Amino acid sequence: MRYFPRVVFSLVLYKHSIDIIEPLLTSISALARHNQAAFGVELYVSDNSPEANSSLLTGIKQELGSTPCYYSHNSSNIGFGLANNSNYVSSELSEDDIFVVVNPDTYFEAAQLTPLLLWLSHNKNISCAAPLLLNPSGSIQYSAKKNPTLLSLALGRLRFLCNLPILSKYDKWHKNMTHDYCLDCFESSYLSGSFLVIPSWAYRRVNGFSVKYFLHLEDADIVRRLSLVGSTVHNPIGKVVHLWARGSHKSLSQTIHLLHSMFTYFSIWGFRLF
Repeated sequence: MRYFPRVVFSLVLYKHSIDIIEPLLTSISALARHNQAAFGVELYVSDNSPEANSSLLTGIKQELGSTPCYYSHNSSNIGFGLANNSNYVSSELSEDDIFVVVNPDTYFEAAQLTPLLLWLSHNKNISCAAPLLLNPSGSIQYSAKKNPTLLSLALGRLRFLCNLPILSKYDKWHKNMTHDYCLDCFESSYLSGSFLVIPSWAYRRVNGFSVKYFLHLEDADIVRRLSLVGSTVHNPIGKVVHLWARGSHKSLSQTIHLLHSMFTYFSIWGFRLF
């Protein structure tokens, strides 16, 4: 009997309403119907909200229809990375399966993600792939970057600094904007954690996300580790829309988490000013 690879979407929630995640659920459901002959599609949800929400679970299952869904609730917020690790362990994926880490504020057309999944399943040297990320307007999110530096993180938060030509040039270099994001497949060791397509074997090889991070830069860390066991690439044959909430720019607590993650990242990988 032929084995059809499983594609497991891993979704981490925290006080999210069904309205916020409905576009993503619709996308996953459509993908399951679109790809029945290629691979099985499933969703694993780890809810870090203070209280379990039975109506949310009911809404998720209604939106997914016949697509398998597995829900777990954590009474304390265990963080993005650890929650994804929990989903991975629960899914019991085999080496040839695919683990897709998604943000609640993403969605896609089934026909625009399928080529990336099929490409990854046939290229065993790839340890992580990210699609072309677009804003709802259709403009590009330049999210396949070089490894974080203090300057790149400062420019990401203080965008007005890019009014200086020398800093604008550095920002474009750091974001690999010399590449054509819509056409070029290129390597990047810092892909956005909003949508990461990871072969199961690679996720297992690096032991998933590091529990040293709570919310920020865990994507920079895991993709950098994945780049040591295979190629980590931006591949625009897949397209995904990302709303990009940028919570650390709006919340004091998120800013504190960001500063802690910066210290953690640089203590592991070494400090770089630029």
